[in-house]
Amino acid sequence: MKHRWPKSIHSQCEAILHGIRAIGVKKDLAPLEIRSFGVWNRYRREFHGLIDDFRKVGGTDLLDTDHLSQSIEMSLRYRLEYHVKNGHSRQTFEAYQAAISKFEYAYNHYVEQHSLAAGQLDLTGLRKSLSTAARQNLPKSSRSFFNRAYPDPLSLLNAVDNPIYQLQATLQYEGGFRAEGVGSPGNGLRNPLTKNSLRGFCADPVTQKQVGIVASVEKGGKETDHYISVKTYERLQHYIEGHELLESRYSAYIRAINAAAKKTGQFSYGRGTHGLKHNFAQERYLECVEYGYRHEEALQQVSLETGHFRLKETLTYTRG
Repeated sequence: MKHRWPKSIHSQCEAILHGIRAIGVKKDLAPLEIRSFGVWNRYRREFHGLIDDFRKVGGTDLLDTDHLSQSIEMSLRYRLEYHVKNGHSRQTFEAYQAAISKFEYAYNHYVEQHSLAAGQLDLTGLRKSLSTAARQNLPKSSRSFFNRAYPDPLSLLNAVDNPIYQLQATLQYEGGFRAEGVGSPGNGLRNPLTKNSLRGFCADPVTQKQVGIVASVEKGGKETDHYISVKTYERLQHYIEGHELLESRYSAYIRAINAAAKKTGQFSYGRGTHGLKHNFAQERYLECVEYGYRHEEALQQVSLETGHFRLKETLTYTRG
């Protein structure tokens, strides 16, 4: 069957991206594809922005590899200059570079899959040189603090006026949820807590005290069991019985958290809702040690309860 190449460059972009879309597929079956819907939406926006830049410099066909490569280089260099001028972090720029790297893979995969005459897109040298420039000119992180956790999380929770946001924040603090795990994803999707999330009571695996179990689907589509106090579990259960689900718009939720942080003198850019997950990790680690866990065992337990895949990732939470 003859290959049909779209005329519109944005349709061409969609055709290329379709080859690396593998939403919900296991990593071992699609190691280089995009498996998360949230990542897919974010990268897709970046890709189409890249294509807009290509069109502005006269590009009409993405199979014009040389012209496309030059356009991408201009876009990346402009983006780096913009980040330097506005004092953004290296993390932000590197996230954009990761998206470009994925586009490079998608492009070459498409060309090879359809045996097209276009050349391969090779941005390796460009990405390396810009990474070096980013290390020299951008701070590693926009955060000016070493410890992302809130100094006084309880006063923060008490300062959140809206009962919905206060409940969500309490769940993050007590159970180590991400924001999307308490019904407030930042990618525009819905991921509410419902009666199916309520898994009853059990003995805490560390302290053996009675706790409630709440299951949530978070980063990477992984379901994680979170342990919370009986009081908070019953409060959540009561709320879901009356409203069927717990969810909120992320923009409104994070505004409420930031307002409470400012009110209690704990605000710092980058803390946001995720700071409460850091609070959980640090307090849970110390609790594990108190109950006789060795360092590695404590990290492993915290890793399981926060839905992390690597202990090194957990260390960034517990280091405070």
